[in-house]
Amino acid sequence: MVLSQLEDHLACLYETPTDYDIYDFLITDETTARSLTPRGHCDNDERLLVLQSEEHLDISVYLDPETLERLRDDDPLVGLHEGNLAAFMLALEGVSHFHYLCWNASFDKSVTLLELELQAEVDKYVTVLMLLGAQGSHTDSSTIHQRLFDEIQFRGDLQVEQLTRYQQANRYAAKYCRALSELYPAADNQPNFINELRRFYRLPQNEKIRRIQSTN
Repeated sequence: MVLSQLEDHLACLYETPTDYDIYDFLITDETTARSLTPRGHCDNDERLLVLQSEEHLDISVYLDPETLERLRDDDPLVGLHEGNLAAFMLALEGVSHFHYLCWNASFDKSVTLLELELQAEVDKYVTVLMLLGAQGSHTDSSTIHQRLFDEIQFRGDLQVEQLTRYQQANRYAAKYCRALSELYPAADNQPNFINELRRFYRLPQNEKIRRIQSTN
């Protein structure tokens, strides 16, 4: 039930409840996921699959079964560490994409691919920061920031457009999260910290980027 717990965490953190449970949209069969993946897109271990018509938005979330098995065998919500961090980040990214799209769609608000990736990067940083704090870890925000934003590699088979989008999301999120750590050094559940996160979450892409660029 890790995915539902992560979905509840994001809904509570941002005050963005939805009526949807990610497990009702989850696909773990690679063949099925591949048949729903647009031609030219990479076969990632995590994919948000969307088909939009005039009146409907069909959504599926693919996570590979090995990732889900690792989360079951070594629950990061009990103890997050280097051994289960990659699986946790992959699952959290899928949950973030799903929740952000569903919440915005409930208000008939469109979102861009860059917006989804940017918010997911912020969600990962904030969630790891808060989770490690709750678990009594003494890992500081600068170490988490370096691990999530600097010590990364992009897949070599990404198309130029995809690579550019991921790089932009990483760069913008890194700048925003660095500003968060400087403004709220003892983040945890400070009201001002939470309020800032909730304001940022509700901004459309252009305003998110303007907010980021206005930080030091």
